[in-house]
Amino acid sequence: MRSIVLANQKGGVGKTTTAIHLAHGCALAGRRVLLMDLDPQGNATVAVQGMQAEDATSPREWMVPVAERLWILPSTGGEAARSGEATLDTDRLATVVGELEGEIDLLVADCPPRMDEWGWAGVQLCEEVIVPVQAEFFSMHGLSQMLESLEVAASQFPGKGRLRGVLPTMVDSDEPISQEVLDDLRANLGDSLLRSIIFRDSCLVEAASHGKSVFVHSPWSKGALCYTELVQEIIHG
Repeated sequence: MRSIVLANQKGGVGKTTTAIHLAHGCALAGRRVLLMDLDPQGNATVAVQGMQAEDATSPREWMVPVAERLWILPSTGGEAARSGEATLDTDRLATVVGELEGEIDLLVADCPPRMDEWGWAGVQLCEEVIVPVQAEFFSMHGLSQMLESLEVAASQFPGKGRLRGVLPTMVDSDEPISQEVLDDLRANLGDSLLRSIIFRDSCLVEAASHGKSVFVHSPWSKGALCYTELVQEIIHG
């Protein structure tokens, strides 16, 4: 079973959007995928609530079917998050994930925009990390912090938290600053920068407001094509 976590200490970089579309895209490509919402705010859970699986069977009772070959482990979310009562048993979660070997092909985890116990849980559970970075200069500082955190994770959790790549998101081809940031990322990250680029597309926002992925809401949109390229890169290298 392959496992990938979407993580960044900075919010608003497209982390949850990427987690949803990587998970659904891989399911559409024939993989059995579990999307794990590790953000107490439950944004990934809300963003797929409008999707329904024709085949509603699940390998485990706690895996909620979202689409064909795609399930979600919903966030605690809601009142628990707002009251500060949301708790996480990382050891139990690791046991649950281990029991899924052979039942799913890919685990995709979405984390909160901070490296608290929920963020560290995602890194501790998953072998690979994708770091979405918005194409603007303030995100560069957050990226440096995130890469430092992954170095710490590598020493604490051997075999987990390996950087799969940095993903440029919300790129506006009409804005010169976006190209400057992309050039800086290429110069500084080299092969650690994924080849896929997620361009800004209002269809991604519209899809989320309907509780669906863009593959369902606007399958021929720019956003859908961008995430299709990401899925192909992650699957085939």
